[in-house]
Amino acid sequence: MADRNRFSVAERHLLAYVVLIFSTVAITSLAIFTIINEPSEAKDIFNVVLPVFSSWVGTILAFYFGRESFESANQQVRELVEKLAPEERAQAKVSSIMRPLRDTTIFQVQSYQALSAVALSDIETRFSGGFTRLPIVDYENKPLYIIHKSVFNEYIVSGKSVNDSLQQLIDWKESIGSGFGPGIGFVVVSESSTVADAKKSMENVPSCQDILITVDGTADTNCVGWISNVRLAKFLTT
Repeated sequence: MADRNRFSVAERHLLAYVVLIFSTVAITSLAIFTIINEPSEAKDIFNVVLPVFSSWVGTILAFYFGRESFESANQQVRELVEKLAPEERAQAKVSSIMRPLRDTTIFQVQSYQALSAVALSDIETRFSGGFTRLPIVDYENKPLYIIHKSVFNEYIVSGKSVNDSLQQLIDWKESIGSGFGPGIGFVVVSESSTVADAKKSMENVPSCQDILITVDGTADTNCVGWISNVRLAKFLTT
């Protein structure tokens, strides 16, 4: 479709140039021929021919510029309709806009690992790629926590060490009245939930910025995707 549209525009540009050039050459040639051969009939010939050329040029150029104006207006209408239909977007399934877990940088706690055995230096490594949020799942991909880099940095700046454990970071977060887990640090919805449902769930949890999608909408089943507040807002507003 895009190739055909580009070709159509190119054809209209070519048509405009050909019409203008041909008309100019034709009128100039006619004037020279008339002046040389029949100077006494020049006025009559020009009175007959010029209106024909003028109508031809005017009709084609009107179509050319009218078509351009129509396409521009039509594009603006389409953009306006898209912006005025957030309700329809809100009814989309979360699975259609989520970032699949397989395409997300995560930290997986193995079955033999206790949280007290997971060093924060390993968590820090995941942030080195420019990521600012890190979902943490267990060995079955069940969602456990989401660590934000800003909170991680706050912990280190407070005098803690990257040699501390993940459990120590979690305990510290809970000691200041918050947490990283389900219902606090993130909300969980099912694959069949709508974007509106997910948004409402996130808004019901103060300061929550993340939605994890599992098979049945609980933290006891596999996590299949993730939607950040930024991704959600972008989908609903652009």
